[in-house]
This record gives sequence, structure tokens and C-alpha cells, in this order.
Amino acid sequence: MLERLYIKNFALIEELTVVFNENLNVLTGETGAGKSIVIDAVSVLLGGRAQAEYVRTGTDRAVLEGVFYVPAQHPVYRYMEELGLEVEDQSIVLAREISLSGKNACRVNGRTLTLGQYRGVGLLIVDIHGQHDHQSLLNPANHVDILDKFGGTEHLQLRKTVKECFNEWKTAREELDSLLAKEQERLQRIDILTYQLKEIDGAKLKPGEDEELKKEAILLANAEKIIHNVQAAYLNLFGGEKGLSAYDLVSKALANINEVKKVDPSLEKLFAQLETSLYVLEETAGELRKYRDETEFSPQRLEEVEKRLQAIRDLGKKYGPTVKEVLEFREKAQAELAMWQNSVQRAEELESRVRLLREAYEEKAARLSTARKEQAKKLESKVIGELNELAMPDARFFVAITDGEGTSKGLDEVEFLISPNPGEPLLPVVKIASGGELSRIMLALKTITADLDEIVTLIFDEIDAGIGGKAAQKMAEKLKRISKSQQVICVTHSPIIAALADHHLLLEKVVEGGRTKTLLRLLEGEERVDELTRMLGGEKQTDDLRKHALQMLKS
Repeated sequence: MLERLYIKNFALIEELTVVFNENLNVLTGETGAGKSIVIDAVSVLLGGRAQAEYVRTGTDRAVLEGVFYVPAQHPVYRYMEELGLEVEDQSIVLAREISLSGKNACRVNGRTLTLGQYRGVGLLIVDIHGQHDHQSLLNPANHVDILDKFGGTEHLQLRKTVKECFNEWKTAREELDSLLAKEQERLQRIDILTYQLKEIDGAKLKPGEDEELKKEAILLANAEKIIHNVQAAYLNLFGGEKGLSAYDLVSKALANINEVKKVDPSLEKLFAQLETSLYVLEETAGELRKYRDETEFSPQRLEEVEKRLQAIRDLGKKYGPTVKEVLEFREKAQAELAMWQNSVQRAEELESRVRLLREAYEEKAARLSTARKEQAKKLESKVIGELNELAMPDARFFVAITDGEGTSKGLDEVEFLISPNPGEPLLPVVKIASGGELSRIMLALKTITADLDEIVTLIFDEIDAGIGGKAAQKMAEKLKRISKSQQVICVTHSPIIAALADHHLLLEKVVEGGRTKTLLRLLEGEERVDELTRMLGGEKQTDDLRKHALQMLKS
């Protein structure tokens, strides 16, 4: 519901705050007091056309703000989530500024949106009926929704099933289209990946091979130097001239100590240590000799190693600087190749799945179409009955259902046709010129579907134009009935409608400081009786009229 409306510098309104009731609200006042200006303000607030003429003379901008309470689980919240908007306490604040400079702003809960996004929020929560461009009835795309709501819970469940079937079919079809669109890319990738795998596999790489080859290359490049120094070390330790190697000298020292250790037993420890050193020298010399004998200088092997390293470096330029990364690239390439090769099979599977899902969708959509045609006859009868009570006794109403493209709503195009007067052809409601007739058609539809409608606030602008007597009474009763499930705000000249209101607001035009402005106040008690009396008799406010007004309020 629209809880509070704030208007500043809009047309004749200098500054106004309007608090609304959750049920039936009426706005009354003398002709020209500004009742329709309030509706214009709401229309602009909801995303309607913003004109510079709306900005009050002498100011540079108009400000509009509406605070709405919307129950949880309402579809508007899904839309707001898509826009990244946060909601607190089931409250939505719409704010719009109109500037003479043309720099207008639209905000929802403090967040600036594009006009299209902003309008999308308003369309989901409020419907205005009168001479305004915010009427859902004027958009034929909404007619199928109205018909389906009229069908009731079971019908809506069938529509939900159709939507689920459509979305499943659409998802599979989009995947298939994507695969087919990538056929040239698929063939190119298979060629590239096959070549890359052949090149990598042909190299027969081993993990860590590059590091081992680098070490071997260093050894081979320094083989002569290594052999020379190892040979010299061996000779110095063991194989040099007789008596000059380290082994010979240590052996002589050991013999010297052996001669005297019997004299001084304390030398036994030194003898043992030196004897151990002799064994170490002998073992080390043996290992050096073996290393020397096994090491060879091979320019041919060095060339082979360098060639292998260059081949690895060439691969590295394409697939990764190390053997490890080249092999990792290979694993990824193999997986991608398998994916592209399997896409042919996947496409065949999807073609079969798309066909079956389309058949399932068309079967359910056909059932929905049949159900709609049955509901259309019932709706036509009910709407004609309602319009008859609303002073349109000769009106004809027809629900045209034609074949359309398959959508989540089914295979049907639905449009409401109306002939308000005898002899006139059935025409789309969008071509009906009279705002009063449009409002009565929507009132009839809302009366029928009120309990199922997701719109939280309905606004009717002078819906009672040209209606009186019993028809006005019926209209008032219908508005009252709708207001039990939806908030209704109604600009009216009918005292019958005003008498049934839960919240009666009076608009007055006054002149202050040489400027005209519109004021608003809530009527209660005697003031409400006064206004009803004025509405009943105009300038002729007799005691009898006042008694009649009082009786209307009591009854």
C-alpha cells in the first residue's frame, strides 16, 4: 500500500504530505482544487512522463516521494534483487525529482536507477486508472495475465507447469545453438590441439629431465678439467713417486710410532688414530681412481645433450618454460580435445532432448490454451454483467485468443476487445478514448479478480464521471469490496463513493501572498458531513441535504 506521499513544488502544490489508509481512500474537493494534480503526481512518481510544466512557477525543481508497504514474497522483491536493491521492513521508497535544467533523478530506496528500471518497480505495485499512461489495461501483454488470474489456482498451476517446460526447453535449445554456432571453432581447436599433443608426445619428455640434462651438460663441458684434477689428487694421495704420496708418508709415520709405543703405552692412542687415517686415505684414493676411470670426455655426448636441451627449450617457448609445465599443458590440451570431440555426441543428445522438451511444452501449452478458451467465455460473461451494473448496459466484451510464438506464457496471444455502445464494432481496449469507460472496465475486472491480484494499490481518477443513481451505488460497493484485499485511492465527485470511504481527504485551492496553491486535510466528524452535503447539493446546502449526508454516513 501507499502509506505516505510527499509532494513539493509540483504544479499548484507548494508542499504537501498525504497519509493514506490501507483500504478505501477518497479525494474530493471543488472543481479545480487540484484533485487530479495529486493523481498526476503519483503517475509521475511511478515513472510516468515528467514535463517541465509540472515544476511550480518560481522554483527550479519538483520533488515527489512515496513510501510503500509491500508484503513479503511479492514479485517486486525478485525484480529488486535483480537490480541489486536492498529492502528493509517490507518498505519501498520511490523518489523522483523533476528539474527545469532537465537533470531528473529516479531513486528506489536511495539508489539511483535508470527510468526503465525505476518504472519497472512502480508497475509491479500500483495501477492507475483514468486519463493516465500507467494503466495496465492499456498494455495487451497484460491481458493474458488477467485472464489467467481469473482462471484460479488450478489454472495458474497449469500455467506454471507450462513456464517450467518452456524454460527447460529454452535452456537445452540455447546450449544446442551454442554448440552448433561453434562448429568452425570446434574443428579449428581439434586441429590445433591434435598438432600440439603430437609435438609434445613426440618429444617423449620425462619429469625433471631438463634439470638432469643441465647438470650432465655442465659435467661434460668440464670433463677434461675434472679428470686432470682427480688424477692429480689420486697421485698425491696414493699413486705418486715411491715414498712421496700421502699414503707413503703416513705409513712411515705409523712405523715410527710403532717402534716406540711399546716404550710409552700412551702413544697407543695416537697410533690408532693415525692408523685410521691410513685406511681413510686408501679408501678415498680408491674412489678417486674409480671416478677417474669412469669419467670420460665425450664431445659427441655433449652435443647430444645440448641438442636435447635445445629441443626442450623450443617446446618451452610454446607450452611452458619447464618440462613440468609443458607436461601440465599437455594434460589440459588432452582434456580440451576430449571435450571438443565429445561435443558432437553432446549435440546429438541435445537435439533429441530439445525435440522431446518441445513436444512436452507444446502438449502442456495446448492444454493451457484450451483452458484459457473456457475461462475466456466465463470472464466475458462476468465482465458484461459487471459493466451492466456500472451503467454500460449495452457494452460487449470479448477475449480474443490467437496463435502466437511460444513463450513462457504459452502459445496464445490474448487481447481484450470492447464495444461500449450499440452498433459500435469490437475494438481493442487500448483504442477506447474514454478514460471513464476504461476505468469502469478495469473496475469490473478488478472486482472479479481482486483476491488474486498482486497489485497492492489501485488508483481511480474520476471513475464515476457520468454515473449516478443505482450505477453509482454499485460502483461504490465494488470499490469497497476491492478495498478489502487491495488499497484503493479514488478521486471522486460522487457522494455515494465518498460516504463509503475509510479515509476521506479534502483538497482546497487557496490564494496566499498573491499565489495560488493547493492544500489537503483529513476530514472527520462534522467536516465530513459538510463535504458530503456540498457534494450532494453544490451551493444549495439545505438542512435536508445535510440530514441526507448524515444518513449516508450512518448507513
